[in-house]
Amino acid sequence: MAKIKKLITVILILVSVVLLTAYWINQQKILSGEYDKLTISGMEGTTIQVINDPGEIAKIISAINESPRTFKYDNGFTYDYLPHGILTFENETEKVQIGFILSTGNAITKYWEIHTEFPYRQ
Repeated sequence: MAKIKKLITVILILVSVVLLTAYWINQQKILSGEYDKLTISGMEGTTIQVINDPGEIAKIISAINESPRTFKYDNGFTYDYLPHGILTFENETEKVQIGFILSTGNAITKYWEIHTEFPYRQ
C-alpha cells in the first residue's frame, strides 16, 4: 500500500511539473525592451510602413506578447507557401526581426504562430 501511495505521489508531482513548465513557456514574452523604430517589410524587402511612435510600438509589442499562441516548430519550410513579411524592431543597441503572414496578420517565430491578426497588407 505504501508503494502505491509513493507511486501516485511521484506521478502527481511529475504531472504538476510538466503542466507548470508548459504554462510558464506559454506565458514567456516574445519581445522585451524598448524600441525606437519598427519597419514593416513585405516580400522582396519592400517597405510597407515605418513606425517611430514609441506608444504605437509598445502596443504592437504588447499584442505580440499577449496574443494567443499555437506551437508550431518552423523548420524553414513551414510557411513557404504563404506570402510573408518581416517586423523589424530597432533601438540604438539591438535589432530584432519577427516574421508575419500577410494574409492573416499573424506573427511567427521559430516555435510559435502568434494570433495577432495585424492589419498590415501589401
